[in-house]
Amino acid sequence: MIQQVSGHILAPKQATKYPASLVLGKNGMLTLASEIHSGQFQLDQTSVTDAIGNLARNITFASGHVFVSSEPTQLNQWLAVHTKTSLIAQLEKNLGLIFIATLVSLAMLYSSIVYGVPAASKAIAQILPDTVVQEVGEQTFSLIESMGFAESELTEQRQTELLQLFEHALKKLQQQQIVFPHEPKLLFYQSKDGANAFALADGHIILTDAMVKLASNDQQLEAVILHELGHVQHRHVLTNLIQSSILSVAAAFIVGDASGISDMLVSVTVLGTSLTYSRDHEREADQFAAMQLKTWYQSTDSIVELYLLLQAEHDLDIPDWASTHPNIEERIKTLKQ
Repeated sequence: MIQQVSGHILAPKQATKYPASLVLGKNGMLTLASEIHSGQFQLDQTSVTDAIGNLARNITFASGHVFVSSEPTQLNQWLAVHTKTSLIAQLEKNLGLIFIATLVSLAMLYSSIVYGVPAASKAIAQILPDTVVQEVGEQTFSLIESMGFAESELTEQRQTELLQLFEHALKKLQQQQIVFPHEPKLLFYQSKDGANAFALADGHIILTDAMVKLASNDQQLEAVILHELGHVQHRHVLTNLIQSSILSVAAAFIVGDASGISDMLVSVTVLGTSLTYSRDHEREADQFAAMQLKTWYQSTDSIVELYLLLQAEHDLDIPDWASTHPNIEERIKTLKQ
């Protein structure tokens, strides 16, 4: 049965609409009539837009002219008979496949965030040039005072004792063939936040006066130093920076605009995922310290004792999901094992 549909035609690179009619013949034959383009054409010599719901499908001829029907239902029905159904159209009509595809996509996204991003970040951190690592460390170090740190009030004798402890620990690690990308250095500062210790990208380890005073003995301080050396060994600072950058770019790309809501979504996504990564890094640094303590003293008591002191000192009730560190009870239980 021959059918005729009306509509308009667009010339290549023009926006002017010209009235046109299209006769839908047998065996995919099309007869186009308009003032700018006419003739008979085989359907397989044209390009037809995919069938998406009830949207009108347009036909583009080899010359570049595009026919747009004003009777989309009639044209769509004819095209459905004379053209192959696209994969998108098939999926659109199959709710089961849509559900499976959604689950697969979510699983891939989850795997990428949980496993792919950390693995890629760690690999990038390991191959970054030493000059970049040094620059990151120096930039962070230059902000120490603005972060509320002040010159240490520990006596020179006490600082010397701890530096000797630090050097002795490095020598023992060296004997175990454990080397660091940059020579670690121990520095002492006061902090308004109390007992704390952390590592910088370039190997600097900061120990606060309050942490030194909190510890019951030097073996506990050695345990803290080993934990921070674990961060240096695994390049956790750099890895965190790279992970945050990847997540920020990815989240911004997915959200796709610069509104306040999208900025908030990006920030929450990056913060939440970064907290998870930070907890994993703390566990890894704990494991590094525990392995050395077990080798040297056949016990992890010193680091467990210090964590108990820190728990009593801070007595903070922070939910696990909002903390950069694993739950203290979990860490102590793991270290004891």
